Amino acid sequence: MPGRSEWAPLPELPAERDAAASVSLPDGRTLLIGGWDDGQADGEECLTSVLVLAADGSEWSELPPMAGRRASAAAALLPDGRVLVAGGRSAAGAESAVKTVELWDPATQAWSALPDMAEERNQASACVLPSGRVAVVGGVSTDNMDCKNGEMFDLVRRVWEPLPAEMIHARNDLDVVAVAGGLLAVGAPLHNSCNELYDEESGRWFSLPHPMTEPRVSTNLVLMPAAALLSVAADSDA
Repeated sequence: MPGRSEWAPLPELPAERDAAASVSLPDGRTLLIGGWDDGQADGEECLTSVLVLAADGSEWSELPPMAGRRASAAAALLPDGRVLVAGGRSAAGAESAVKTVELWDPATQAWSALPDMAEERNQASACVLPSGRVAVVGGVSTDNMDCKNGEMFDLVRRVWEPLPAEMIHARNDLDVVAVAGGLLAVGAPLHNSCNELYDEESGRWFSLPHPMTEPRVSTNLVLMPAAALLSVAADSDA
């Protein structure tokens, strides 16, 4: 709970949902984007629907749906409050990975199409780099191969460009988070304890010197203010 070092239950979703993307909005709400209806059989299509959790955690409600069906997509909150969703897959199987991109505008509550990525990516991850460009990294291609490369979207020029260098390890089902100077990439099935740092100025990837204490896949990263961590530590020592 906010301000307290403890967990509290939230309202259940209207229906079971798997492999959705999520984004925290500046006003405290949380978007849950696409995914699978857990009652669907293999081979059926993914969801276009989007849910939003109220800032006080009181209830879920529906937002206008995306144009395209997608699960295991990459999503990022832009500096102006809009949300970019890229890639994922439209149905079961690696061959259904997509390269389409959509943008949600909180002012109009509407989705609009952005230029496609250069490559189809399922189970990739995204974040906004210090330059303001959106990086989409890793994932699984249509030939079921894990990706080492990534792409950047320039919001002003509205074009995708490749990251200058590839990751040291191919990764899918990873997560990335923006840090000072670049981004941190964590997790993957084959290299789940060896994490990497991308430096935007040099365009290079660096392997972190120490792995995590426990291997992790399907990882999610969240930046926390140092003050919040100190508060939790103080509460645990009390």
